[in-house]
Amino acid sequence: MEFFQYSNAAGIFFQAVPEPSFSGTDYFQSLCPMLLQLHPHTIHYHVFGKGPRLLFCLHGYGETGIEFAALGNSLGDAYTLVCPDLPLHGNTRWEAASFGVEDLYGVLVALAAAEGKNLQASEPFCMAGYSMGGRLALSLAERYPDTLSELFLVAPDGLKMNFWYWLSTQTTWGNLLFRKTMERPNWLFSGMEMARSLHLLNQSIYKFTHRFLDDPRQRQDLYTRWTYFRHFRPDKNNLQRLIRRHGLRTLLFFGKYDRIITAKQGRRFARSSGEQTGFYLLEAGHRLLKPSNATTIAEIILTGKKASVTQP
Repeated sequence: MEFFQYSNAAGIFFQAVPEPSFSGTDYFQSLCPMLLQLHPHTIHYHVFGKGPRLLFCLHGYGETGIEFAALGNSLGDAYTLVCPDLPLHGNTRWEAASFGVEDLYGVLVALAAAEGKNLQASEPFCMAGYSMGGRLALSLAERYPDTLSELFLVAPDGLKMNFWYWLSTQTTWGNLLFRKTMERPNWLFSGMEMARSLHLLNQSIYKFTHRFLDDPRQRQDLYTRWTYFRHFRPDKNNLQRLIRRHGLRTLLFFGKYDRIITAKQGRRFARSSGEQTGFYLLEAGHRLLKPSNATTIAEIILTGKKASVTQP
């Protein structure tokens, strides 16, 4: 197990990163979306890179697969990044009433086939997940550990079950309260203001919450999406055991200043996941897929470089 803290101050770390050949015309062409018809569903996705290793990337809440463009720019010689829009996001249309781990795996099998790969023939693949996508990636890794060769978790949700998320999605009365609150949120706003005035709610969480609650359509989307992905509930202890047993290379990346998903969760998870697990703390907040952060993450994935590193 490795624990590292990376600094991107003054650009020193990035000067040693060579520009991949993928960063030219192929990169901009890859920004064009692709569609996969998986009757009756339509999967909208992006592909970045032409490398030999297949890497599926799952985005965060309210985002799309295009969020991995910068990471694909740096990894494109070694990996082919396949980045779908998740159901209820972007232009993907999932017509079923629910979406679970088996459904996600079925989508990946179909996307792999579109790239000339056969996941059902025991051809291993790599998995990356950012924020909410990290929870989905963890759930898939737990269900299908034999199919994975590498797991990259970027500020991942799912290492700790948030009480309010559990209450809102895993209990009948809590889900009802959640729906009613999204319809009439004034009591919640008043409680948030009081909590902030008493320093019980930090400014980052306050702003992050208002980002998704101020608009009625955003509130409806929040209720629908949270409820829709309720079946993705990774078991942290079982995952750690599976990672050790399968020797699965697992890299966790967190932002030092992230108040949404804190590094403490990742550090605890890594400590019990074996020597093949690496924990990396970047000088950043939650937005770890920005180009500067993505370049750092890509270099770690490609080389495991330990230069310019200090123990946290």
